[in-house]
Amino acid sequence: MFAVIRQTMAVSVDKPSEVEAAEVWLTANRDALTYAEEDGGCGCCVRVWKLEGPAEVLATIPYEVSACSSWDTA
Repeated sequence: MFAVIRQTMAVSVDKPSEVEAAEVWLTANRDALTYAEEDGGCGCCVRVWKLEGPAEVLATIPYEVSACSSWDTA
């Protein structure tokens, strides 16, 4: 059994490297997550995702797109 945690990921849309890092990470890890929703952020300048899944998977979120919010449990 694995520990399930919640974590937030956020990017500035005017920073292509952040957008790419988030999209690559989501593509590679979406199947391992128990919940993934793009939620929050206006979309014109910031995109925010609420994520839930195994701690060992969420620990691999790239530093530059890792964020924190009231959603987080870790």
